[in-house]
Amino acid sequence: MFRQEEFEKLFLAYYRPLCLFALNFTGSVEAAEDVVQQLFTELWERAGKEEPVVTRWQAYLYTAVKNRCIKAARGQKCLPLDRVQVDIPGDDDEAARIAGREEALWRWIDEMPPARREIFLMAKQQRMSYKEIADHLHLSVKTVENQVGKALKSLREKGKRFYLFFLG
Repeated sequence: MFRQEEFEKLFLAYYRPLCLFALNFTGSVEAAEDVVQQLFTELWERAGKEEPVVTRWQAYLYTAVKNRCIKAARGQKCLPLDRVQVDIPGDDDEAARIAGREEALWRWIDEMPPARREIFLMAKQQRMSYKEIADHLHLSVKTVENQVGKALKSLREKGKRFYLFFLG
C-alpha cells in the first residue's frame, strides 16, 4: 500500500509536468488537469486496496496520461495528433529537474497579481490574441499588452527560462 507521504511526493513531483504534457494533447488547460487529476485519484483509490507494482513511475504516469488524453479526445475537438509535441523525460533525474523548474515557474506565476496572471495565462497558455483578451475582459488592447509585458519582465527577472510551447 502507498503511504500518504509517498503518494504526496509522487503527486508534487509529477502533477504540473503531467498537466503540461497533457496540454499538448488536449489543447485545453481544464481538460489536461481533468485527465491528470483523474489519474491520481484512481491511483490513490487503488493504493488503498493493493500494493502498487509500478517500478518506473515516470514512464507509467506519462504513458497513462497520453493514453487517457487520446481516449478522451475521441469524438471531441482536440489538437490533431500530428501537431502534438511529445517530450517524455529520459530518466527520473531529468523528470525531477523538469518538475522543479515547472514548479518554480508556476509558483512565480501564482505570485502575480490576479488580473495580470489571468491575462498572462490567457495569452500564453490559451493562446488568445490580445484583442480577444481585451474583448473578453472589457479592457483596452494596450492594457493587455502592458500586463503581459509586466508579467514577462517579472518572470525574466526571476531568471527563469521558459518552455517554447508555453510562451510561444
